[in-house]
Amino acid sequence: MMSPVEALAVIVTIAGIALTAQRRVLGWPCSLAASALYLAVFAKARLYADSALQIVFCLFLLKGWYDWHRAAQDKAGITVRPIAHTILIRDLALGVATSLVLGVALRDWTSDAAPMTDATLSVFSMIGQIWTARRLIACWPLWIAVDCAYIALFLERTLWLSAGLYAGLTGLAVWGWLTWRKAQISHA
Repeated sequence: MMSPVEALAVIVTIAGIALTAQRRVLGWPCSLAASALYLAVFAKARLYADSALQIVFCLFLLKGWYDWHRAAQDKAGITVRPIAHTILIRDLALGVATSLVLGVALRDWTSDAAPMTDATLSVFSMIGQIWTARRLIACWPLWIAVDCAYIALFLERTLWLSAGLYAGLTGLAVWGWLTWRKAQISHA
């Protein structure tokens, strides 16, 4: 049976990401509300890293909201940037290493239903959130990969609404990528 909390989380998540793709500051408080709702959904599904991730997301979302609000006050508005190759390589390498450590810890010390997958997706979601807050265009291809992997995890955990949401989020991420690329080209 689908949870009303999960259904609400789906709706609020879509709104938050659509607003972020449009480079609107309002996307941040929407995403904050969605993270709070998903904290409860993931805890019930015994996806502990994803539950904890929602708390971390709330902190990142508050910071991103503040930064974007400040940027929106500037004459240039919310501008997007490419990612430096050194940052890309560093962040991806740290993501792999952290995923392995967290996955082993979840496997050995919790009853997490999918410890390695849960850990990897949680870690790379944090990286995606940081890149989004920094307005790095590379956040969108990362979100596409993470969202596709979450679809499989949620189908396995019978979180049907969330699996459907992440299928939609994959499309939103493609749209966000195209929208940000267009904005980047117009500011060049």
